[in-house]
Amino acid sequence: MPGGKPCGWTDGLPVYRWGQAPAYLRTQTQLGEDRLKLADGQAVVAYIRTRKYGDFPLYDPAAAVKMRPLSSAVKRRMEAARTCSECGKVRKHVLNGRSCSQCWEKAQRARQRERARTCWGCGTVRERPYPVAHHRCQDCRRAQLAEERAEKAESLRWAITCPGRDCSVQTASKAEVHRWKAAADAIYRPWSRRWCPPCEEREARERAEAEERATAAREAEREARRRRVLELQEWAAAALADEDLVVLDTETTGRDAEACVVELAVISGAGDVLVDTLVNPGRPIPADASEIHGITDEAVAGAPSFGQILVGLTAALDGRRCLIWNSPYDEGVLRWELTRHYREAGHEDPAASAAAWLDGMTLEDAMVPYSDWYGEWNDYFGNYQWQRLGGGHRALGDVRAVLDRLREMAAPVASSAD
Repeated sequence: MPGGKPCGWTDGLPVYRWGQAPAYLRTQTQLGEDRLKLADGQAVVAYIRTRKYGDFPLYDPAAAVKMRPLSSAVKRRMEAARTCSECGKVRKHVLNGRSCSQCWEKAQRARQRERARTCWGCGTVRERPYPVAHHRCQDCRRAQLAEERAEKAESLRWAITCPGRDCSVQTASKAEVHRWKAAADAIYRPWSRRWCPPCEEREARERAEAEERATAAREAEREARRRRVLELQEWAAAALADEDLVVLDTETTGRDAEACVVELAVISGAGDVLVDTLVNPGRPIPADASEIHGITDEAVAGAPSFGQILVGLTAALDGRRCLIWNSPYDEGVLRWELTRHYREAGHEDPAASAAAWLDGMTLEDAMVPYSDWYGEWNDYFGNYQWQRLGGGHRALGDVRAVLDRLREMAAPVASSAD
């Protein structure tokens, strides 16, 4: 049977739109359904165009060869896969134990009929369908209407009653509420409940008292903040005035618990350099750490180890007040390096020796006081946001930046003292 006119040509073969190809032509899938397969070298006769999958080749079934007949067992399995579990009829498509579309639609109609005969209140099923308006039996409908009347009465009582606490004084009439509901713009003009004079006076008084308490709390909070800032300013000024003040900073191989020192610097409160040296960590410096501070394995190849600078470090810190930006981190690094040094030196308890060295020093954090003085509140953590030092991630630059932060904190105290 001739088909429609081709919509195009591909490799000299006609391309037909869906439903326009000659009826006798078949796709490879359709040949399989007829128990046919392509012969060796069988040529494509035409194409059929689909919007989603593109062009499909079409073949002449007369040139195809028959497939080997299916065995009885295969036929039984195929027939079982296409058998409806409800009506037992064999369908064209695979069902795999499910019901066919006809049975599914029949069951849906049965469920709809049963739902129409089921009370939505108590679940009672009767012969005839319930009214479509409410789908309830008489008892449930009466109960529903009684509940609706009670809700309307309560809503009306609420609208005409003073909104004061534990007050039952009627401040509006039912006629006023009904006129408001009948108005065309009622949905855009909400009903405003009216206060009785005693409740209105009490509400105004309580509102004023609450505002006074809130104002007092804000003033107390501002005063506490002012005192805290002044306390931190005095702390910074006292630190700068301390002749025994020193500042320490380290650069390390990373942020892990076994990070090693690669650079260490200590300066006095006056800015005099007491220690400024690279340190050979005895292990490769990770590339991500080098990207931060710029210190490489080549730079520390000839540098002393931590044990070799420990004597000078002890002399610089002994008996002095030492400030460190983020002291917990640097103390952890020093504890690890001290423990490793004492272990290599043969101490019986390297950890105890390291703890004794740290206990003999006066180490104090500078980051948290500065962050509290700066006052950038973090709602997520519930405290003041830690501030960056801004020293360039080199030990000497960082310790000098700590002194700059202290001077920044102490400036208001110094100016007020003048």
